Formats: sequence, structure tokens, C-alpha cells
Amino acid sequence: MFFGKRSTFLAWPRGFACLIAAPGALAAAVTPGIDVGATYNQDLFSNVSGGIRHGTAAPGAIDVSVGVGGRAWGGSTDNRFYFDYLGTFGSSISNGAGDLQGLDNIEAYNTTRLYSAWYQHDFGDSGVMIRMGKQDWNVLFDNLDAAGLFINSSFGLDATAAVSNVSQYPTTAVGAVVRWNFAGDAYVMGSVFDGTPGRTGHPAGTHIHFNSSDGLFTSAEAGIAGGGDRPYKLAVGGWYQTADYRDSIGRLRDHDHGFYVIGQQRLLGGQGRPRLDAFVQIGGAQGGRNPLDRYLGAGFNVTGLVPERPDDALGLAVARAHASAAYRDATPDSDRAETAIELTYQARINKHWMLQPDVQYIVNPGLGRTVDNAAVVGLRTQLVW
Repeated sequence: MFFGKRSTFLAWPRGFACLIAAPGALAAAVTPGIDVGATYNQDLFSNVSGGIRHGTAAPGAIDVSVGVGGRAWGGSTDNRFYFDYLGTFGSSISNGAGDLQGLDNIEAYNTTRLYSAWYQHDFGDSGVMIRMGKQDWNVLFDNLDAAGLFINSSFGLDATAAVSNVSQYPTTAVGAVVRWNFAGDAYVMGSVFDGTPGRTGHPAGTHIHFNSSDGLFTSAEAGIAGGGDRPYKLAVGGWYQTADYRDSIGRLRDHDHGFYVIGQQRLLGGQGRPRLDAFVQIGGAQGGRNPLDRYLGAGFNVTGLVPERPDDALGLAVARAHASAAYRDATPDSDRAETAIELTYQARINKHWMLQPDVQYIVNPGLGRTVDNAAVVGLRTQLVW
């Protein structure tokens, strides 16, 4: 990737977030109040046409989590601790395809690290929640369940936010989040994070490092979400960061901001019937300070299309990351945008095993005019305990 200190990998988002963002949802209760779980994801992708070079890669990730609720020590159920340890390994498919958005949302530097370690308190029936500690910003902010099916990273965290100093996969930061749920499915939330996740220049291992140049990453989001059998979400958010970084032409900067608008809606179906969900993502950042100034993503997925397989899902989505004028001026051979088109099918074999064939077509990978469009085919397998 070409973004230097801002980001070495436009990662995850939310496709990976959905694998670990619901503590205890798929974990085993080893004792009242304590949940232990593990998830293993293994991908095999091949760049069969275009890109920088043809070839095959196999990124993988293992996550082990422990959730400890208040019942474990005879306290209130409003209290919760959560920890998870992440291991990433394997080879890079983006190095071959040359894409900038990150076509595989588990691909990362090969290492192990403490990924999350946070405390959460819910203030009874008031609807107020606080979460403090080492955590992934994207688990709570700028994410959509309907986009979680897809493997391309931009469907998890839009590309304009991903190039900021946000706490995200695979390197998280210490931060605090406050959320207030109102009556009628409305909510507001805000956050303050260390402005530089990890330690610059040290991608391996766990680093909780505070420096005067780290700055802060702050954000706010407001929206409505709910719907029961017809789930929906509409939210608008913004972020502001003060960490030192180099802009598109190498100038030292220390302030940046961006925004996003996200939405999803169940269009058809319900309990016991095939369900059609659609989503839209819009993102933006300062064009004079960032390589990307606009992002647009959209797609749909159908769950339970085959009656005998009610949990299988088929999805089609498009992600377009637009290059800023400042970046294009500094890089004359760059194109205006990179567009990723993804077709995927997630097959739930049983409650522990999932297979997901995936096809992606990348137009103008890496924004390069001289790089042919890339066609990538792959398979994800997931084991959950």
C-alpha cells in the first residue's frame, strides 16, 4: 500500500468485525457469567487475471476471546470485561492484485497480539453504556450488519475512514466510547481514542504506546436502528484526528477530519421466508490532506434463497474509492478511482463450520493507469468454537 504512516493496509472492517464483534454470541459458557470462544478463518485466493502479477495467497486469522460478566463474581449483570487475542498469518493477495482497498479483510502482518481488552458498564434501564479500554472503533462505529457478509475490507470500514489513524483491524488503540439509546430506536454515541494505534514502525506484537505526537482520534455518530423482522439502520457520523502524518504530497500534517452516512433496509421476506437486505455507504475526507476524498459502497444479500438451506446467503456489492485531486496531481499516472465488485456465497455447513466462495473484480487496482483490471477468485473457510 502507498499511504505510509496513515495506513499500511486498508483493513477490515467490518466483514472481519462481525466474526468477533459480538462477545459470547457463539462462545461456550464455561461457568455462569464467563464465555470462552475461538474463531479460525482461512482464505485461499488466486489472482487469475490482471493486477500486478498472477498468483495464489492464503491469509489466515485466529481469534480467542473471553467475556466475563458480573455474574461471575456475584456482581451486577451491567458490568462486563472482554478480552481477545488475535493471530494473523499467511501470504498477501493484495500484493499480487495491487488493490488499495484491501480485497481480503483478514489479511495482515504476520504476528500475534492482544486485540481487545475492555470494560463495559450499562447504566440499568437508562440506555446509557460506556466502554473503556483497548478496542476496535469499527466494532461500534461506521458498520452495517447487511455489509458484514462481504470479504472486501471497504464493506466493513469505508476507505476514506480506513486511511485515517482510526483504531481498526489489525492494530487497535486505547479509547472510551459512550452510547445512549433513546426510545424509538434512536441512538447517539461518541468516542475518544489514542490518535496513533500501536507503535509506529513496530507492526508486530502488542504495543500500548503514548507519545506527545500521537494526538487524539474523536468521533460521533447518531442514527436509528431496529425493526424486528424488518431490520433497518440509518446513521450519520464524523471523525476528527490530530495525530502527525504525511499527506498525499509528503507535507507534515496534524489535523484531519471526515464523515460518513450509512444505511440498510430489509426489503423483502421475514421469519421463515427468504430475506432480501440492501445497504449503502457514503464516506468523505479532506481532499487536500488525503489520498482518497470520497467513497461510495452499495450492495444487497439474500438469505435463505434455498428452502433447505435457510442460513445460506448470496451477496453482490460494489465499492468505489475516489482519489483526491491532490493525490492525482502528485501521482500523474494515477486514475480517478478504484472500483471493487464482489460476488459471494456463504454456506453454513453446521453451527461450527462455514464455507464462502468469493469472486472479486477490481477496476484500476491501486489507482494505477498502467495496471490491468484484476480478477480474483477465492474461498474462505471458518471454524467457530
